[in-house]
Formats: sequence, structure tokens, C-alpha cells
Amino acid sequence: MLPEVSPSPPPCILVVEDDQIMRISIEDRLQMEGFDTVAAPDFATARRALQERAFDLVATDIRLPDGDGRDLFEAVCRIHPGTPVILMTAYISVEDAVALTKAGAADYLTKPFDLDLLVRKARRAVERARDRYAAPLVAPDGSAAMPGSGMLGRSPEMRRLEEITARIRDVDSAVLLTGESGVGKEVVARFIHRNSARADGPFVAVNCAALPPGLVGSEVFGVEKGAFAGAEENRAGRFEQAQGGTIFLDEIAEVPDATQIKLLRILEDHRVERLGGTGPIELDVRVMASTQTDLEAEVARGAFRPDLFWRLNVLRIEVPPLRARRDDILYLARHFVAEQAARMHRPVDGLSTTAEERLLRMDFPGNARQLRNMIERAVALAAGPQIQVLDLSADEFPATAERSAAGAPMTLKENVASAERAAIRRALDEADGTLHLAAEKLGVSRKTLWEKMRRYEMTRHH
Repeated sequence: MLPEVSPSPPPCILVVEDDQIMRISIEDRLQMEGFDTVAAPDFATARRALQERAFDLVATDIRLPDGDGRDLFEAVCRIHPGTPVILMTAYISVEDAVALTKAGAADYLTKPFDLDLLVRKARRAVERARDRYAAPLVAPDGSAAMPGSGMLGRSPEMRRLEEITARIRDVDSAVLLTGESGVGKEVVARFIHRNSARADGPFVAVNCAALPPGLVGSEVFGVEKGAFAGAEENRAGRFEQAQGGTIFLDEIAEVPDATQIKLLRILEDHRVERLGGTGPIELDVRVMASTQTDLEAEVARGAFRPDLFWRLNVLRIEVPPLRARRDDILYLARHFVAEQAARMHRPVDGLSTTAEERLLRMDFPGNARQLRNMIERAVALAAGPQIQVLDLSADEFPATAERSAAGAPMTLKENVASAERAAIRRALDEADGTLHLAAEKLGVSRKTLWEKMRRYEMTRHH
């Protein structure tokens, strides 16, 4: 006898309409066609519904008592990226609906409309979304894997993140990746690019914090010969280098004010102009950005342009810290062992049971980057085919913490590192997290400060 197969649940549509008669009519018709529905009369109710569950489709009026279709579309993109949105609009708002459709909304209907047409558009949008979601991803070795298969990690959190990336991989809207230092935001960005329609194009990563302020313009936007002293030839900037692919702006919060204005213009016009150039260059580039900083707070204190923030914050993905996805610790550790053993040509093939137990007891404030550095050192020091607990102790920061807790004396190297870390933290606090001010207080260059912060797995704020 064949096992029983549970039928898949019907698609659920969030209907957002302030006119009660219209809302009930839409709900009744969609339910007659086999859809489940949840109704909301305003933006606030719709947002609460989105925070409580996922929907297969959102059908919303573009004019709401406490907001509009753009507000709700942006909320859907942030909370459930890739969920299709159909806009219902009066004739006077058609221009707004068209603009949102170009920005990624699935479709729009002009009131009054035939409910049969709404049903057809709803069914088509749900089917297209499910087709994209169910299509196989491509692994680095060329093999295929279904969304949520664990290519980014084994934890439920990272499998869910994979599912989200599967929904947005062919949407060209901007992506903002947030999370603590070292969580793997660039890894996720490369994963999205590799599994998108732009996979054959370049992936250009720009570390915004490491670029000298005086060279940001020429590096990012390009320069024409003769634009300034020393510009002896035409040079394409990073945006041009990313044509047909993806540009990844790492640590976007560190971009100077003048550059923020130019970035905003590029995002709005899809064109770039080199320094000293005579005209704009059309761009076909998907923009991704990342930050470990609370950009909303930066906007509130005037350190980041609000218009640029909203341009970048279309599809937002939070990458969780390693301590919140402990199922990934050993998965990543074993991957790093294989990676580093191959790179160093060392006969190390794994970790001992006690070494793995030690890793599982750690919190990893530096996240995956800290784990990778620890494994790299352990592979270099391992005396046999397996990494032992003592090999892991060579990592100065966890070892320092454990020895300090046990009352054991620290080495000279550990004392120097501890003092340097404390000085950097004090300077960052006094400068309110502003890197160039903290660097001036410490008497070092901004680049040197950034490198030391990366070494010590530090963020600009506690």
C-alpha cells in the first residue's frame, strides 16, 4: 500500500483594503477559488500580520488610511523578501503603481476591476513565485541543491536564510545584509550572486572602510585621463568592473558623505560618471551592501543619508551570529579544517572528540571569522592527523579568556594584545564609533585601525 501524502496547504493571500465592502468581496471571491485569506483594513494591521506569518501573495490598495502601497511594499520586502505583491489602485494612482511594479511588485489592477482578473493575476503570481522558489540552486562544484539544503550551514536559521535567497536571487532590487562582524555577510552575498541570473557576470567586492578617503571617488566611480595630477590614463571604477554582475559594498556605513550622494544618484539613475568624465555610463549592475552598524541609528544622528538608506534597504537580510546557530559550529569547523589542510598541504583530516566538545562550549564573539582563524592556527600547529584541544588553545583570544577566568597568568603577547584592544575600545567610545576620529586619537592611520579591529574581532560600538 502506498503511504498517504498530505495535501499541500492552499496559498494564503493577505488582502489589504480599507473599504469594507470591497475587502469582503475580494476575500469571498478568492476563497471560492481555493485560496486562504487574511484581511487587513490598514497598514498597521497588515504589518502585524506580516510579522506573525508568511504569505504566498499580498494584494493591497495603494492608498491606505495610515500609509500607502510603497510603505507596505517595502515592509513586505524587508520581512518576507520575494513575496509577490499585487497593487490595487484608482486611476489617479496608476503612475505610483507602475513605479512600484518596476521596483519589483508583481502586478497592478486599476479600480474598478473584474474579480476574475484579480484571480488570474493572483494565481499567476503565486505560481511564478513557487516556481522560482522550487528551482534548484547551483553549488560551487556545479552540483545542484534544493533551497534549504544546507549549503550555507546546517542550522535551521541558515537553511531559512537559503530559502530567502532563493526567492530573491532573480530580483535585481538592492540587498542590504546586516549582522555582526565575521558572521559571513560576504559569503551570503556571493551565494546570492552565484545562484542568480547574473552568475556568469563578475562579483566585485569593495571594502568601503579600507579605501583611503581621498581615493574613494576614483576607485569606486573611475577616472578619466587628466582629471587630476597623476591621472595618466582612463581607469574604470568598481561599478563599471561589475557590469552584468554584482557589486558588493562592504561596510557601507563607512562611506564619506560626498560619496553617499554619488551612490544615491547611481542607484536612482543606473548610471555612473567617472571623475573628469564628459558623460554618464549606463550600468547593468545589481547592488548589494553590508553593515555591522545600526544604520537606522546612524541616520537618526545624521551620519548616514536617509534617502540612501531607503534605496539600499529594499531587500534586507539579517545574518545571525554563530552563537545563535550552534548547529553550524562543527559544520563550519570541519569545512575550515579541510580548506586549511589543503592550502597548507598538512596531513590533518579532522578534530578530536574533545576538540569538538571544546568548540561547542565557546560563544565566538568574532563569529565565523574567529572560528576560521582558530582552525587555521590549529591546522598549522597540529602534530597529528587530528586537531587536539591544545592546538585550539593556541588561539590567543579564547585562550586568554579561559586563562583569565581560571586565574592563570597571561603571556607577554596576551598582555600586549589585551592592552591594545582596550586602547582601541576606549578611542572608539570617545569618538562615538567614528573610525577616522578614533584613528587620530590613537595616532595611527584609518587603515591600520581597521586592520587591528579585524584582527581583534572588534566592532565600532559595544
